[in-house]
Amino acid sequence: MKVSFDTNIGSTFGLEVKEKKVKSGFKELIENFIEDVNRDQLDAKAAEEALIKGNVENIEELMYRIEKAELSLRLLVEIRNKALESYQEIMRMQV
Repeated sequence: MKVSFDTNIGSTFGLEVKEKKVKSGFKELIENFIEDVNRDQLDAKAAEEALIKGNVENIEELMYRIEKAELSLRLLVEIRNKALESYQEIMRMQV
């Protein structure tokens, strides 16, 4: 007796699995990182506003969100600085 198995369980229940094509270029990587940094900054701002209003239950979580935003912004600035230095070095090269 031969038993066959359908490994695609989603199709059994009428669910479609859509593969998301991710662009993996440098430009897209930087754009995604900038969006993440912006999201972290907005999250930290919301946490600070909650602290001002007195709506904070977990101060550790609030500090984590603020520090995460600060570190991600610092990293973004350093990446920008390195990219700018690299560009300037390339422009100094003689062809």
